[in-house]
Formats: sequence, structure tokens, C-alpha cells
Amino acid sequence: MPPRIRGRLHEAARQLIEAGASDDLDEGRLEAELMYGEAAGWDRAKVLAEGAEVPEHATLAAFQRLLERRLAHEPLAYILGRREFYGLTFEVGPGVLIPRPETETLVEAALDAIREHPGARRVVRVADVGTGCGSIACAIAKHTPSAEVFATDSSTEALAFAGRNRDRLGLRDRIVLLAGPLLEPLESLPAPVDVIATNLPYIPTAEWAELPPELHDAEPRLAFDGGADGLDLLRGLAEQLPDRLADGPAAVLIEVGAGQADAVGALFEPFADRVRTHSDLLGIERVVEARRGF
Repeated sequence: MPPRIRGRLHEAARQLIEAGASDDLDEGRLEAELMYGEAAGWDRAKVLAEGAEVPEHATLAAFQRLLERRLAHEPLAYILGRREFYGLTFEVGPGVLIPRPETETLVEAALDAIREHPGARRVVRVADVGTGCGSIACAIAKHTPSAEVFATDSSTEALAFAGRNRDRLGLRDRIVLLAGPLLEPLESLPAPVDVIATNLPYIPTAEWAELPPELHDAEPRLAFDGGADGLDLLRGLAEQLPDRLADGPAAVLIEVGAGQADAVGALFEPFADRVRTHSDLLGIERVVEARRGF
């Protein structure tokens, strides 16, 4: 009897676990289902519904090619060419950071700050510093009509992804892309920004060297490596704030790694009336928020 789709997916999941590309059978099976769907042009629901069928030869061959890439530890998001984030689909690929679920905590906190800002009924100028594929900027623009969003990145390759995502999501008129490091691109703006949201690299160099191959070998180092203690770029951001953050009501929101909240809070405390943290779904203090004037 020829192999059924369901059986081939189970075998693929086992291979992924053996290669260290998946942690358990459930994760391996999910990844196999998504790759088979990509090969067949189906969504996951159809893959599950057709599990008892015999796979077509061309589809099976295409699936095998995708599986081999994953067994070589290429990130699944690069293989599929997309990643879901905050209810939106983003194009991703080599050269750009893959959005993570924990960064949705940053988006939630930023949206609250924008909505509570005294200028929320008019215009709130928001900067996404180190935008990558544009996930933070697009999520903010999509959910806050009052936000005028500026997305900066030192990588022109990342900005190309951000531009395509912005345009595909119908946000071309809402987001301005600016090339350059940290807040330097904002010098060209006629006025400072009111809210800054950023997921800059914060992983210490020694920890970056120990990351799994899906991260260390595939995603860009400049999106992870934050220097000896992980805070190099955040110090640079703090140094540039006085000239580029509004004098009135303002907020800065920074994603941080586990155990970094106190040190990062101290960096941004001089600009704030209050500093607080927001925890992610695992209970990790994931976002430091420094506010003043509201």
C-alpha cells in the first residue's frame, strides 16, 4: 500500500526531532504540516482533512525539498517566506529578523501609550527604531489611526522587507521608512517624536555565540548581538534621546531580555516621570516603559 499523507508527515516529524530541528513530536508535526501545505498549495486545515489520501508525486517531491532545508536548520519562517505577528502576515527571509511572539508584548504596551497620550485625538508621532521587517511599525499603524509612524533601520535589506510589508498591508501613507542607525534618521523630520518603540539587539555576545543554529547561522547577527552585556545599542539610544524625543508628554518602550529590566530602566529613568515593566506570557519582564507628562 502506498504511503498516505498522514504517515509521511509523521515520519517527517520524527526526522525533525532526530535532527534537533524540533523539540517534540507536536512541534515537528506542526512544522511538517505547514511545509506540506506550502508544497501542495493548501492551508493546514486541508492538509489535516486529506491526511488519509496518497500524496501526489510532484507535491511529495516539493515537500521533500522543503523538509531537507528544515533538517539543515533553516528557520521555518524563511522556508515559508512569511511569519504571523499580531494578527498580520509578514514577508520574511534571510537578512531580516523573524518576529517573535514575545514582541507582541511591546506592541500592546506601545498601543496603550499611544492611546493614552494627550495628543491621541490628533496625531501622535511614533518611531519604531530598528524596524526589521516592519512588524512593530505595521502593527501600530494598523491599530492606531492617530499614529504617524516612522520606521528606522541601519539595514537597507531589512528596510526592503519593511517596505513590501507596509505596502501589502495598505499602510504606505501611514509609515515613513528611514535608513540609518538608531535615532539619527529622525534628524530630517520637522519635529521630534512623541513615542518610541524598539526591539533593538539585546543579547550579550557570549550568549549569541551559543544560540541554536536556526538563529546563530541563519538570522542576521546584527539583529541579536547587543555587545558584551547586551546593552550597547540601548546606551546609544539613550544618548540620542534628548534631541529627538518631544519635550512634552512622551514615552519610550524597549524590549529587553530576561534579567535586563532594572539596568535598562536605569538608562532611561532620566527622561521619565515613571518607569515600569510589562511581562510577557511567560512572566518575564519583557518591556521597559519610560513615560513622562501623562
